[in-house]
Amino acid sequence: MADEQLNVRKAIADVELIRRVLDQVDQAQSRPAAPAAGLFGVTLTANIILQSLALTGTGVLLLVEVLGDGFLTRTLMLGRQSPDLSLIGIGLMGGILVGLVILLYFVIWRAARHNGEEFNAYIVRNFRYARLLSYLSDLLMKFTAVALVLLAGRPEWVPPLLLVFTGDYLVQGRLFTLPTRTAVLLGALCIAIGLFQFVAGLESLIPPLAAFSAIASVSIGRLIRLHRVQNQNAA
Repeated sequence: MADEQLNVRKAIADVELIRRVLDQVDQAQSRPAAPAAGLFGVTLTANIILQSLALTGTGVLLLVEVLGDGFLTRTLMLGRQSPDLSLIGIGLMGGILVGLVILLYFVIWRAARHNGEEFNAYIVRNFRYARLLSYLSDLLMKFTAVALVLLAGRPEWVPPLLLVFTGDYLVQGRLFTLPTRTAVLLGALCIAIGLFQFVAGLESLIPPLAAFSAIASVSIGRLIRLHRVQNQNAA
């Protein structure tokens, strides 16, 4: 009799376990699937906008530097004679960075809103490099490094630093959307050029501005081709 009761209890437990599994399967099927992450739709457009803005700003600076016969470099080097000018430059850079960060997150917020997604979740899936704390801390460290170099009266170190920062962005997979191997190789190349510029004592801002512009152009070109392919497939 005891064995029969034990068998009945085991059978009831098995039925209960099967019922729970079936309930979980039903819940999983009825739950709406999370949108897939990737470079398509609004996310692709947002990347094109962000990188185009970065390229436009850098291109304007490069044009001013080239046509002005090194105007930006000469202005930067004035910090060696005037500490007050260095402080003004640091303040201007800080203001520009704040504006760029606000613009970055505004574009991402608009894309998330268009997709009907929560802002933080959208960033984690589609713009991992722009996760708020990680991105701001990285940007703050880079800004602090440039500020310390200027305050130390070494403005000639800024161009090599900018090249190293570009290389670091490539290696980390930030901002640019390139294949991993290509990004790492280009990142290592930028860092190597930055080290060479530092050792050679070259003060020009043209190398970092030209490198950033070239890489951004390649990245945007890749995104535009991907956008055209998606539009053709949709048609």
